[in-house]
Amino acid sequence: MLNIALCDDMPLLRGMLKSLIHDYENEKKVKFNIFQFDSGEELLETFDNNRSFFDVFFLDYHMKKLNGLQTATHIRQYDKKCVIVFVTSTNKRNELMTVEPLCIMQKIPDRQEIFATLDKALLLCKRPA
Repeated sequence: MLNIALCDDMPLLRGMLKSLIHDYENEKKVKFNIFQFDSGEELLETFDNNRSFFDVFFLDYHMKKLNGLQTATHIRQYDKKCVIVFVTSTNKRNELMTVEPLCIMQKIPDRQEIFATLDKALLLCKRPA
C-alpha cells in the first residue's frame, strides 16, 4: 500500500485531489494511505521523522513560508526514488524540473490526469497497492 502526501494550502483543492484518488482506488481496486498537509513546513516535519514513509507527493508551488519547490528539494536530498507531482498554477516549469517530478499538472487536474499519474506512480514504486 502506497503512502501519498497531499500538500496544498487550500483545503478545497486537497479535497478534490483526495476525491479523485479515491475514485482511482475504487475503479482499480487498490488502496492508498492518504495524508494531507497545508504547508511545506508541516509536511517536512512529518517527512523528517521517517524519510522513507511517503511514496508519492502531490505538491502545490505557492504555499505559506516554504514553496513547493523548496519542499521538494528537501525531500529529494533524502529520497531520490519517491514520486513527486506538482499540482500548481505556476509557470515556473523549468525550475520545478530541477527536482525531477513525475509530472507537473495544472492546479485543477482532471480525472484522466490523476489516473494516468497514479498508474505511473504504482509502476515506479513497484509496490502492490
